[in-house]
Amino acid sequence: MNNRWRWLVPVVAACALMAVYPMAANAQSGADDAWELPRTAWGDPDLQGVWTSATLTPLERPAGQAGREVLTDEEAAAIEQRTVATRAANDGKSAPGTVGGYNQVWLDAGTRITGSRRTSLIVDPPDGRIPWRPGEREAHDRERARYGVGPFHSYTDADTGERCITDGLPNMVPLQPYNMNLQLLQTPGQVVMLHEMYHELRVIPLDDRPLTGIAQWTGEARGRWEGDTLVVETVNFVDKPDAWWSSPWRKARSTLRLVERFTRVGPGSIDYTFTLEDPEVFERAWTASAPMTTDQASRGVTAGELWEYACHEGNHAMINILSGARAEEARAAQEQD
Repeated sequence: MNNRWRWLVPVVAACALMAVYPMAANAQSGADDAWELPRTAWGDPDLQGVWTSATLTPLERPAGQAGREVLTDEEAAAIEQRTVATRAANDGKSAPGTVGGYNQVWLDAGTRITGSRRTSLIVDPPDGRIPWRPGEREAHDRERARYGVGPFHSYTDADTGERCITDGLPNMVPLQPYNMNLQLLQTPGQVVMLHEMYHELRVIPLDDRPLTGIAQWTGEARGRWEGDTLVVETVNFVDKPDAWWSSPWRKARSTLRLVERFTRVGPGSIDYTFTLEDPEVFERAWTASAPMTTDQASRGVTAGELWEYACHEGNHAMINILSGARAEEARAAQEQD
């Protein structure tokens, strides 16, 4: 993939003003029992902080767990131990003929199952699976199969992530091997979300201003409070039918509608859910839950603030991918002569 080294330059100076809550999302204590929802100076629930959703819990329920919503403690522990061991055994190794990838020094994928021990992040439908329309799952799988394989005739044959554009919203879903942090800032009338992945910045108005209708890669968002829950609705995603995506289920489409809900439920925990609907791709709307915490260590990821995500600084992967493809073409031509 790309040069995604995080340079030691803070993204938002306001980090120093944020309250960082050290307690794990699932930890319970006498202090938790007395916890009261913090509020901003203007009275909104205070969601500010650096949050992570990193987890080993998959988006969809694996076939081997069909009909099971929850793992046992022993099963969850075994998955965590097996993951750590596998990563250590494969550290720095790449398949022959590939351009390779990062070793574990540069990856920060998390090592924990969510505290609920669910077998999938998807909570609706009950089977924990994306409700694709006929033929759409096959199309999704074909696009996924291109990842790292190509063909790569042009830079447009690389997926949107390799091109340092986006992997699509919601970007805090723990499907990446790193950069699953989200920084939340609030001002009167606005919420600002800085996704560490791709350095995506979302400034979300909380008033009733009309949508501009301008299509964007990450859509156009409007927020509102429903009680103590922040609801963010995003539409006006741009249509890019010729672009390739590493996670096609969340690719930008003009028919896509995303509804996210953020509810502060503890000193260091947010109940985060998102609902996706797209009548051209899904048979029905579906919902996933990806609990977030400020206790990054409890998820097995590096603790601390966000740093700059410098994907486009000399995007060496793009150069290597295209030059490697040209070298393979030249070798094939020589073999035919």
